[in-house]
Amino acid sequence: MEIKSLNEKGEIEGYASVFGKLDRNGDIVEQGAFKKAIEAFSAGKKPKLLWQHDTTEPIGIVDELYEDDHGLFVKAHLLMDLPKAKEIYLLLKNKALDNFSIGYRIRNHFIKNNQKHLTDIELLEVSIVTFPACDSATIDAVKFDQNYNQNTDKNLNKKGETRMKLPLNTNLNTNENFSNFIRSGADNFLKKSLNENSDKDGAVLLPQNILQKIDDKLSYLSPMRNISKVTTISSSSIDILVDEKLPEANWCAENSERKETNSPELKKIKINVHELCAKPKASQALLDDAQINVENWLIEKISENFATLEDDAFINGDGKNKPRGFLKCKTSMENEAGSLQYFISGSKGKFANSETALNTLIEMVCSLKPHHVKNAAWIMSRSALAEIRKIKNNDGTSIWQMSISEATPATLLGYPVVIDDNMPALNEEVGTFSVAFGDFSSGYQIVDRQGLSVLRDPYTSKPFVEFFASKRVGGDVVDFDAIKLLKFDAAE
Repeated sequence: MEIKSLNEKGEIEGYASVFGKLDRNGDIVEQGAFKKAIEAFSAGKKPKLLWQHDTTEPIGIVDELYEDDHGLFVKAHLLMDLPKAKEIYLLLKNKALDNFSIGYRIRNHFIKNNQKHLTDIELLEVSIVTFPACDSATIDAVKFDQNYNQNTDKNLNKKGETRMKLPLNTNLNTNENFSNFIRSGADNFLKKSLNENSDKDGAVLLPQNILQKIDDKLSYLSPMRNISKVTTISSSSIDILVDEKLPEANWCAENSERKETNSPELKKIKINVHELCAKPKASQALLDDAQINVENWLIEKISENFATLEDDAFINGDGKNKPRGFLKCKTSMENEAGSLQYFISGSKGKFANSETALNTLIEMVCSLKPHHVKNAAWIMSRSALAEIRKIKNNDGTSIWQMSISEATPATLLGYPVVIDDNMPALNEEVGTFSVAFGDFSSGYQIVDRQGLSVLRDPYTSKPFVEFFASKRVGGDVVDFDAIKLLKFDAAE
């Protein structure tokens, strides 16, 4: 490793990717794969220079990016005013570190001879890491140029300079390391691909691509997530300002006096996040089976457990160590501030008759304010659905319209219907709120705390391995006008 100078402006350069070479993941990067990344770089969208793929640890700036016949060449410099950059420099100088890695997304590829050839890559970042994705990916040189010039001719770097070889595929390697962690608890590569939690329990925060798969699965399994507004935060709570009275507006002539309008009435709603835990378990024999995709297995188990608990809380939660469900809010037959308006069916566990049923459902639809109607949907229990499907129009046709495809949901009076088993089932002994209608994207707010941690525990339930997964989530009604309820009860 050649150190030219100890000047504060440090220059690092090398090939971030080599074309035509098979990496450990069975992938080959084709020449031209970074064409769009280079165009984005020229337009000012630079990949980040990070430490250990940690998005909170930028340590420098990428200055040059181009392809030649050999691969993708990168030139960057460390920001030596940062303590972390100085620390990394000392580690590089003393050869305690000698590896680089890149993070990217695959836009396009083709398969040939059971190998994936990458033809379009979105380059996100370049990182200095402790462990590379490829064993041969080492830093050959770190240069410090006292007369550092960001516009140095790139041709000077092509020959006669010592270069730094970088690994190819940290994105897929993240999945590989995650699978190794699930199967054996191996953590020797986790520092470069997983964000380790500092908690004493040894849990690790899952990588972003795994989190995205869990989020997608939760949205599929949790009906409330599909129709509500979801926000991710980095704190333990969020304050939402709700305008309970729209400000007035006036028509004004060109030279007329501008009348003062009334101020909006603002109310602050604080939504706290609460810890949600799941403990799926598996035998070590299952985890050791190479034919089992353990990553997908764990994603499925965590998502199923989380979806069941949180969806019930979004509907029935009492707000104590869990989200407050919309059915736990104050209700009223009148449209009162701070209360959810409800309508009645005329009889416990059913509608009084078909005419009453049709009129009540129409009244619910018409009670919604115009700006909420566009995104409105029904949500109901299966037993309520069975009762509603019996209702006929005056011409004998059903008011329920069956779904013709997965992309086209079933409708009731022209609005999509969501079936949720956490909505109360009909009961002929007790009145139940088994149907709701409204704009849940405006009416109900779900809040996710960023990050999800997993602790691997092979000891507590031998011979099984437990995975203690935890996340933080909250929820509450933020617009009472946006949601209407139907109570299956006798007239009051």
